[in-house]
Amino acid sequence: MAAASILIIEDEHALGAALSLAVRRMGHLPTLVASGGAGLEALRRERFDALVLDIGLPDMSGLAVLERLRAEGSDLPVLIVTAHATLDHAIASQKLGATDYLMKPLDLRRFESSLSALVARGMVLADVVQGEGAVTLIGAAPCMRDVFLGVARACAGEGPVMIHGPSGSGKTLAAKVIHANSGRSGKELALVESSTIRSVDALQALILGRDGSVVLEEIGGLSGELQSCLAGMIGDAAVNASARLIVTSGMDPRDAVERGLMREDLFYALSALTIPMPPLCERSGDIPALSQFVLGLRHESAAPVSITAPALCAMQAYSWPGNVRELRHTLDHALAMSRGGPVFAAHLPPHVAAALQDSSGHAASGELEAAIGRWLDAQLSLTPESSWNHDDLMDGIEAVALKHLLGRFEMRPTRMAAALRMNRATLRQKLRRLGIERGKEL
Repeated sequence: MAAASILIIEDEHALGAALSLAVRRMGHLPTLVASGGAGLEALRRERFDALVLDIGLPDMSGLAVLERLRAEGSDLPVLIVTAHATLDHAIASQKLGATDYLMKPLDLRRFESSLSALVARGMVLADVVQGEGAVTLIGAAPCMRDVFLGVARACAGEGPVMIHGPSGSGKTLAAKVIHANSGRSGKELALVESSTIRSVDALQALILGRDGSVVLEEIGGLSGELQSCLAGMIGDAAVNASARLIVTSGMDPRDAVERGLMREDLFYALSALTIPMPPLCERSGDIPALSQFVLGLRHESAAPVSITAPALCAMQAYSWPGNVRELRHTLDHALAMSRGGPVFAAHLPPHVAAALQDSSGHAASGELEAAIGRWLDAQLSLTPESSWNHDDLMDGIEAVALKHLLGRFEMRPTRMAAALRMNRATLRQKLRRLGIERGKEL
């Protein structure tokens, strides 16, 4: 899925640069302007997915910018930032449809969490009502980009699709998104557990003569004989003119073949388009946006339910063996415990709340390990083995960490060194050696 395009209207240069860096670090595309007039011009000239808006601008109030935006019929999600929070400002922001409201000095972690929730609607591949809820996929983590790309290809085509991943990772949801955004969106969607199909006649009756989509859940539950039959049907012209076939699997299809749970001929018949769904522990950065979206669906009041920073930290530290499905149940529990108020760590199930202490404060370790692994594999694959160098690889990882930390501390190395108990001279030396621009000390 394409990165979200974020417009930032902020006249403080250092803060604007820090916010732009934070937006880039999240995988989105920032555009920074320093006045309300320039912001309105940018909004008329380009399409943006979200707006970060300062109230105290040199030429006009940010609220005036927002008022003009709404008068022109735009429903763009807006995050207000201000150094002088007043009740009047807060009320006016809400009346003008601001999605969130943050005070300076900004906590960049809170900013990133708010922005993730803000652009969640831009991460939705579909918003089609089916039954009791909307069919959506939300995510901005790097490992989700392959998912969005695969889903987009599946939506544009008619061939069979195989979606695989651990239980609760969203395989059925992805299948629904594909159907809802395909040429068959107005037709029947059949969800069938493969283990319930016991005969060739039943399999053929399920697929032949239909013009919608058929999702065969956990394809490994189909007997070897029926898998062979299905493999033969996939290449048949009559079948291709019938239902669109989507299958799901709880394990990697290659592993399923090796373990004898999937026939090799079926694997090849389905391998033209496979979509891997990552476990939630590899995309814990998506938890704020996912949580806000789920709470928005669950909560009856129009007012959004907030999640406190400690609760989010505990959720991001937890390993989520049940993946997104477990996250939904956890949020249902938290909402019931909080009675519609802010969600604190104490409102989470005890085993989730305890994850923060168990991890010694180091959250998102699964996502970190996965991200570093992908980066290392890419670096080694792009250079000949004779050029591999351990120190260069470690420098690359450290450079990313230092850039991230500088952004969090508004490009102020001295403040960063003090907060993290680093020697200032050592930090300056590292920044020079790694070619990192320190920014202006304020």
